[in-house]
Amino acid sequence: MNNTWEEEIQNFLNSNFGFRTEKIDLYKEALTHSSSGLLNNQRLAFLGDAVLKLIIREHYFTELPDWTKGRLTSHKCDLIETDENYAKIASNLNIFEHIKLGGTYNNHRDDANNTTVNAEAFEAIFGAIYLDKGFVETKKIVERLNRKIPFL
Repeated sequence: MNNTWEEEIQNFLNSNFGFRTEKIDLYKEALTHSSSGLLNNQRLAFLGDAVLKLIIREHYFTELPDWTKGRLTSHKCDLIETDENYAKIASNLNIFEHIKLGGTYNNHRDDANNTTVNAEAFEAIFGAIYLDKGFVETKKIVERLNRKIPFL
């Protein structure tokens, strides 16, 4: 199962983000839900959330030079940086089908396909990409993703 899951992850990364990785363990962690009882994606989600916020806010800072801080925050950043938005993007990428679940989530996989699980996995993937590829490449990946699934 492990090699199959690793190959699934490699294919997922290649088809959605355009790369394969030598650091597969980062992505296995990013796609492991806390219900599994294993090393899970919560810490990577924390990091990925911060990375995504920086990229998104830099984008709007640059693209909307006349907007005030308040306008940027209320009209753009707060609308984009939500679990609901991240979950929609995750759904478009079919992230959920690659997540390792445990306990009751595993027994009711269809019910577990929810906003929080998807959003955390999306954030965790970007935490892993950041640790694997660095900030500049992560930013390029977000920009390419935005052209494929507009969210900025």
